[in-house]
Amino acid sequence: MLSLKLAMRNIKKGMRSFGPFLLASLTIYVMLFVSTAIAVSPSLKQLPFGGAALGQMMSLAIVVLTVFGAMILVYSYRFLQLQRSREFGLYDILGFGKGRIALVSFFELLMSYVITLILGSVIGIAFSKFSFLVFVNLIGGKAFNLKIDPIAILIVSFIFLIFFVLLLLIGTFIIWRSSSLDLLKEASKGEKEPKSNIFLALLAVILLGAGYYIAISVANPITALTKFFFAVILVIFGTYFFYVSFTVWYLKRKKKRPSYYQPNNFITTSSMLYRMKANAVGLGNITILLSMAIVTMVVTVGIFFGTEGTIRAQYPKEGQVTSFTLNREKLTTAIQETARQSNIPIENLQVIKPQYNLINNVKLDQKTLTVSQKLPNQEMMSFVLVTQADLEKLGNKLPKLGTDQMAFYRLSGKKAPLQSVNWFGEKFDITHEMTSLKHFPEQSHYMDSILLIVSDDSTLNRMMTSFNKTLENGNTQLIETVAMFDIDAHQSENFGKVLAKVSPQKQNMYSRTQTIKEAQSFIGGFVFIGFLLGVSFILGAALIIYYKQLSEGAQDQRSFKILQEVGLSKIEVQKTITSQVRLIFFLPIVVTLIHFGFAYIMVSKIIGAFGINDTTMIALVSLATIVVVALIYYAIYKLTSRVYYKIVER
Repeated sequence: MLSLKLAMRNIKKGMRSFGPFLLASLTIYVMLFVSTAIAVSPSLKQLPFGGAALGQMMSLAIVVLTVFGAMILVYSYRFLQLQRSREFGLYDILGFGKGRIALVSFFELLMSYVITLILGSVIGIAFSKFSFLVFVNLIGGKAFNLKIDPIAILIVSFIFLIFFVLLLLIGTFIIWRSSSLDLLKEASKGEKEPKSNIFLALLAVILLGAGYYIAISVANPITALTKFFFAVILVIFGTYFFYVSFTVWYLKRKKKRPSYYQPNNFITTSSMLYRMKANAVGLGNITILLSMAIVTMVVTVGIFFGTEGTIRAQYPKEGQVTSFTLNREKLTTAIQETARQSNIPIENLQVIKPQYNLINNVKLDQKTLTVSQKLPNQEMMSFVLVTQADLEKLGNKLPKLGTDQMAFYRLSGKKAPLQSVNWFGEKFDITHEMTSLKHFPEQSHYMDSILLIVSDDSTLNRMMTSFNKTLENGNTQLIETVAMFDIDAHQSENFGKVLAKVSPQKQNMYSRTQTIKEAQSFIGGFVFIGFLLGVSFILGAALIIYYKQLSEGAQDQRSFKILQEVGLSKIEVQKTITSQVRLIFFLPIVVTLIHFGFAYIMVSKIIGAFGINDTTMIALVSLATIVVVALIYYAIYKLTSRVYYKIVER
């Protein structure tokens, strides 16, 4: 069959054109295969922690990668068609007919599909096993054998079948609507100078400004999570409008300057002006993908490294027991009796009675913090109450407090001077602000949070009574008793079982080591998904950059040949090429860094939603991630720019 033979010959001899498309197909296939293979693998049931959660998160990753993969494949296939439009035009002129041309495209896509399935499955199996090993090490597991369920191959094959049917429909539609002359001229036709659109340029500034404002004005983690999606949408549209219109408007403004008529400026500005029309969307895609990669990696890595520190702050010692029914003396007796009966030694037992997470409306005015049920211009704040004696048990030193006095420690939120507290009508003078806190069992802070230290139990009980009166439906919040002690981590589970028999009242026994393992199992899956998506976004950006270098090299080859024929030296041409390529390919990383700079507060708040408030750690993770992504981007630029130079210098 002639159409099949032509398709086979085209793929065999035209790998310069088909190679990038097959590379894109393989990349997307492997990423999807890894997610699917792990999501449906029976090996997840063998994990001690987090198997079910990882399966659910991988299912979400499949959805994201499917949408992302469809966009990349359509982009790469359109580029392939552009490169081969002249060939299809010749077929049509020679009487081959558009029906047979579409049939050739069908066989080419079918063979590409089979190649992708075979090579992608082999590479995907190896890469998925490696990725699963990385995840198991993240959660501290030992079993790392990933069993590949054949259904994973069927699922990804079906997804790619839909992809390739979509590509066939797009390609057939374009071939059918184009004349032979259009096809012949498609790859070589010149571009008209783009028109600047001041309206779209202003719209880009407005959308980016609105997105940036939302990002930097986030008050707390809960608000960050609800506003994040809206801000992202604004920035995405603003980015595309920026490249499509604002850059064209800016380059046209540069043409009016006297420096424009210098040879290097003249050529660079003119070439970039024409290039923006054809490649603005590609630059926008690169910027969005790089931004998504950085944000995804910063959030997931920040959560991973911050989790253990947060848990250690919640559990200063290995063993911790909480009770709402026993006072300090009875809880102390119950724990000592449990240690005696179980023959499990414990050390450094300390029992305190703090009250956590009293959330209410506040107003800070004239250095007075007013806490009340109804306030104008109100804000939400979380309070933790503890007595001076309990805090001093833990090794903290404070000046003696009177019944109408308080000390405080800012757990999270903005630093602000504070001289007094009005607690539902009862006034307290602030005598001391603590700058450090030792061994206190902190809890996760999802909003501004402050620790208030009062003089004694009677004051604490009185404040709790005032707070409980504000609760609806007669609800009451009880004061918690917390016992902390050192114990062998391997014996904490047995200790908890014996404690339940010794004391009939309900107590909650926690092991710091066990809690860290359970948290890491969930967070490990979260980080793994972030790593997978981050790698996918960077690979997507690399593919788009590669296609840009190929397409622009072919377009600029003719232009620079003409410039040399009219007298421009080879050195001047090389300088112009270098200047142009650097500017066009480093613009996305610059815009990406600006995006992340404005998004940093929102990213910090999202990490804070997981109870992580270590600002130094978040800043270091952000800086390290930016450096790594920038180095990868630079490496991609250096590798792909060689392709551009080779094409131009032919």
